[in-house]
Amino acid sequence: MKIRNLNQFHFCKKMIYLSFCLSIFSFSSLFSQTQGKRLTIIHTNDLQSRLLGFAPNSDFTPLTTNDDKTVGGIARVANVIRNQRAKAPERTLVLDGGDWMMGTLFQTISTFEGAELRLMQAIGYDAAVIGNHEFDFHCDGLADIIESAMKYGDIPQLVLSNGNFSIEEKGDDRLEALFKKGKILPHFIKEKNGIRIGMFGLLGKEAASVAPYSKPMTFDDPIESAKKMTAFLKNEENVDVIICMTHSGIWQLKDGSWGGEDVDLARAVPEIDVVISGHSHTPLLEPIIVNGTPVVQAGSEGEYVGVLEMQYQDGRIQMSDYQLVKVDDSFATEADINSMVDSFQMTIDDKVLEKYEVSFTDVLAETEFDLTISSGQLVESNLGAFAADAVRFGVEKFSENPEIPVVGFTTAGLIRDNLLAGEKGMQQVSDLYRIMPLGRGVLDEDPGYPLAKGFITPAELKSVLEILLIAPSIKGNSHFAFFSGIRFKYNPNRMPLDQVYEVEIGNEKDGYTVLDISSDDGLVAIGANSYIYESINLIGEISKGILSVVPKNIDGTPIEDINDALLDFSKTESGIQEVKEWSSLFELSKSFPDVNGNGFPDFPEFYKEGEVRQIKAASWSPILMYSNATKVMWGTTGIFLLIGSFFLWLIGRYRKKKVA
Repeated sequence: MKIRNLNQFHFCKKMIYLSFCLSIFSFSSLFSQTQGKRLTIIHTNDLQSRLLGFAPNSDFTPLTTNDDKTVGGIARVANVIRNQRAKAPERTLVLDGGDWMMGTLFQTISTFEGAELRLMQAIGYDAAVIGNHEFDFHCDGLADIIESAMKYGDIPQLVLSNGNFSIEEKGDDRLEALFKKGKILPHFIKEKNGIRIGMFGLLGKEAASVAPYSKPMTFDDPIESAKKMTAFLKNEENVDVIICMTHSGIWQLKDGSWGGEDVDLARAVPEIDVVISGHSHTPLLEPIIVNGTPVVQAGSEGEYVGVLEMQYQDGRIQMSDYQLVKVDDSFATEADINSMVDSFQMTIDDKVLEKYEVSFTDVLAETEFDLTISSGQLVESNLGAFAADAVRFGVEKFSENPEIPVVGFTTAGLIRDNLLAGEKGMQQVSDLYRIMPLGRGVLDEDPGYPLAKGFITPAELKSVLEILLIAPSIKGNSHFAFFSGIRFKYNPNRMPLDQVYEVEIGNEKDGYTVLDISSDDGLVAIGANSYIYESINLIGEISKGILSVVPKNIDGTPIEDINDALLDFSKTESGIQEVKEWSSLFELSKSFPDVNGNGFPDFPEFYKEGEVRQIKAASWSPILMYSNATKVMWGTTGIFLLIGSFFLWLIGRYRKKKVA
């Protein structure tokens, strides 16, 4: 009897335990259904070949943590991405919003090493859109980069949905061939955690406008392309989720709200579930939600990594969490990525820098203060002055006719990085290169714009200054100019194209002398990179024929071919050895005196505050209104006097009639 009761007891105990387990299982199933399927999207954008941490490079300690103040570095980015993905690899995508190259010395080996794409593959990126800077080496150069990376294995899937190839011209044929091979796709599909995900990529209107070397390719309207892509992916491919990687940009409006091409895109194409944005270098701490669609962007240059958590349930996907991870020295670096970066540095020394007799880590100068530029403001800066001085120094060093003064200039958009003192103040070759890294050779096709020189009259110099004064209002703040070798005054109350009334030739060290800018006699040398130099010929077109500037040789004959204006780095070698704009930064830095006697040149104190070289003098004084005035001011004044006289005549007639 006791045994039977004991058996009954054990039977009841088992049934209770079984019921409890079933309840737990049912609750877990219900909870799982409630939660839906999860999707994690890790994203970056505008990495721009920034493989080391933010400047200066001598402060960057990739092998240790918590001992420097730098941020970024591709090996730290790799650590963040890999650790995040390791949490749930079956549901994680790693995507990039474009401009993965251009901006540092590492880009100089991209066409034959494919460094950036190889690193992205090693880190585990799934896909990346093509940005405007991917075209900086022309279509053939981009093809070289992709093909070079492919030699070492698979690369992340590249996407571009609104690009068109030329039928008549051959400059984009190799890139088109990569499309046909599937290395670049207009769209592709990937399944994660049972979710069928359709992805496509766009190059925005503004980004396309600053990609002159993408020709002969053209680009369709991004919104219209997005509508076609989403319809195809939904209706033909039956995807569950649509992600758009777009290199277009966002910006904050005066009222605090967000605008820009990517906001407009999300509003116009609600079928897009997630927008991975790039181009504007905006670190969004929280996504911009447009009609339920999160728009995300992670700043630039590896300073941040974005992690977007999504929930897919009942045919809908919604954001559940987001974090923007700052990549600082608290993160360790990945050993394999560090090793790749070190290898690339050695290649740069051997293949690029050897002829300049410097190496990647050579210290060329030191500074006790930062040299910076504010790209969003129309103001002079100490970094802008230094960059313009470097252009002038390079032109003077590698050109003839030293008795003729040289005017050097550059623009804010061509200056790509600040020069920070950091903890030690030491500025390496790699730090200085980042200031002006853009472009490609005219003759040698090596990275970097070459320097060019021509001669113009003093009156033509005034015309150049007039155009550069109004360029920001026409083309944007990136066209704000910095000058070297001159100081000038202008009156904004005067008519545009005739605001400059005094120009002085010289420099802060040696002093200035007034130049007769009304004269067509005599010559002044102008120096700039090839990109700016070629735009001088457009002054007549920009001014609608009011102004005219014709660069000349020393004998006065017009320079009709840019090749004839290029400076030669070495007279002992055949042909023209281009003087790269970035190498002029090295030359000027090495010329500074060693003030503290530690063996390194020091940046002069006058750069600390920066010299004012564009003096604004708003005045209605007749002297300043008409000093060195041209036909623009006199003609406009004459027109106003005629109009005024006509109105006075009408008023007089009206009064006579009234009296009569």
